[in-house]
Order: sequence, then structure tokens, then C-alpha cells
Amino acid sequence: MKDLIFITAFCPTEEQERVLEKCVDSVLQCGKDIALISHSHIPIHIQKKCQYYLYDHLNDTSDDYNLLGHNHFSFNNQKIQSRFFSKTFYGFAIYRMFSMVSQIAINFGYDNIHHIEYDCELLDKTLIDKNSDYLKEYDSVICTDNGKKDGFLFGSFKSFKVSSLPEHFKNYNRDFIENEMKVLEPKQLEFFTKNLFMNNGKVLFQNEPSEDKFKRGKAFYNRNLHYTLYYNPIDLTLNIFYNSINDNEENIVVIVNKEKVINISVKPNHWHIRSLGVFDNINHVRIDNLKKVIYEKTFDDKFREVFKIKAYIMDIE
Repeated sequence: MKDLIFITAFCPTEEQERVLEKCVDSVLQCGKDIALISHSHIPIHIQKKCQYYLYDHLNDTSDDYNLLGHNHFSFNNQKIQSRFFSKTFYGFAIYRMFSMVSQIAINFGYDNIHHIEYDCELLDKTLIDKNSDYLKEYDSVICTDNGKKDGFLFGSFKSFKVSSLPEHFKNYNRDFIENEMKVLEPKQLEFFTKNLFMNNGKVLFQNEPSEDKFKRGKAFYNRNLHYTLYYNPIDLTLNIFYNSINDNEENIVVIVNKEKVINISVKPNHWHIRSLGVFDNINHVRIDNLKKVIYEKTFDDKFREVFKIKAYIMDIE
């Protein structure tokens, strides 16, 4: 069997480039061909470790809230439920990379492809060999948090038979992805991918690999997943929730309506909540981290009402 391991990457920082190189080095032990596909330029010494390297100039993302899934944070019998923990939908960019590697595999005679995200490390090469054996009987091998089809897909590692790749995996169709995501519940790209393969072949579901076999990546700060704005329906205010996972104190500046300045200091590994004022009086919010603007949101009357039902705090019964 001829197998291709492909790594998808977006590494705009030196820290992420170092993590990517660890991933590539861990995959080299398998003795398989490697395809590295990135939406950021990758240092040449990392490229040279791979049989294929593709840079896609279009990192096609969207901030359309209809494509973003809910996340939450619970504390003191309350829960912040927000669609705006995620600032960007990356599905278009990711599926552009999936289609590229599919065409490499189809045209150059590979039987199986194995996907690993750049911020992970393959610690046990037998995971690839076992999945290749499974693909003699199955069309895809997917891990979920419970090892069953109703579980949440573990997106960092999965394997596919090239001859059975779904049409909308191997051939990029932005409109299809957008339309499917807007009606999907729960609204997570992982469920979109899982459903795509369940509807187009025989899937083997497995538990997530143990940490001694596969090291999963962390959420980098530049993805901005650690904070959100949210509405409090009790006092009708707009608030900010900020969760620091840094080792150093963070100083955040929030500017409301381009005039009211709120300074927030967050201790290392602490979270902080602050009211920004009555929501109906707020038209614009900007968040700085003393280095650059990290988030900016404008509210008109229509979007303000949408936001109230997409990002809010509630009591836990």
C-alpha cells in the first residue's frame, strides 16, 4: 500500500513554526511520503523534509456568525454561552487544503492519505500502519471523544482511502460548505467532516489516541479563543469575559463607542468579567492588548438583537 501523510498548517509566528517542525520530525519516523500544505510561508529547511510542499495564498476565512459554533464557560452556577468565542470560520481554508492533497494523492497513485494537524506530534508510528490496515476494509478511520459515531470528531488525526474520497472533500466547493454549515447543528466543522464521510462510505470510529501515542496541539493565543463579548439579559448590559492562560499578567484596553476607555488587568491563568455599559447604547467595541488591536465589533440595531441571542449569560439549573 502506498500511503501519503499530509500536514495542514498556518504558522504566522515563530512559535508555531517551531511546533510545525516538531510535527514534521515526528512523522519522518514513519518512512512515508509527506505533503505539507500551508496558508503561511514556511522556512525552507522545513520544506526540504517533505516530498511535497504547497503554499496556498488564499487563507479563505469568514467572520459570518452563521458559520460559527457556540462555546461556553461555566462558573458559580452560571454559564456564558457565546458564538463569538470563535472569531473566524476556517472551514473554507481547511477544505482548500484537503482538496489539494486529494488531487496529489489521486494523480500520483497513493492508496491512503493520513491527516495530521501541524501542532501535533506522532509519537507512535504504528498508528499509521494500523489505520492503513483498517482501510483495507473501511473507507475512512475517524477518532471521536467516545469512539462512536455520535461523538465529537477528533480533528487532529484521521485517515482516508483515496479511491473512496467524497466528492466535496477531493473537489473544493465553497458554496456547498457554506450552505451545509449554515443549517448544521451543532455548528462545528468537525461535525461537517464527520457527516461528509458517514454519508459517503464505511467509517471506522475509534477512541482518541492516548497521549503517549499522539500529542495534541494547544490553542495558540493568536486564534483569540480565550475571550468573548456577551449580553446579560438581567441588567441589559454588554460585558467582556477574558480568560488568561498566559504566565504573565495581561493588560487589556477596551474602547467603547470610540471614546470610553476601560483598562483591565488580568492575572496569569485567571479569568475576568467586566461590564461595558448598557448594550442598547453601545455601537462599537475595540479591544487592544497594548501591542495591537485584537478584536473590533460594530453593532447596528439589527445585529445588536441578533447578538443578544447568540452570546449571553444564563443560570445553570
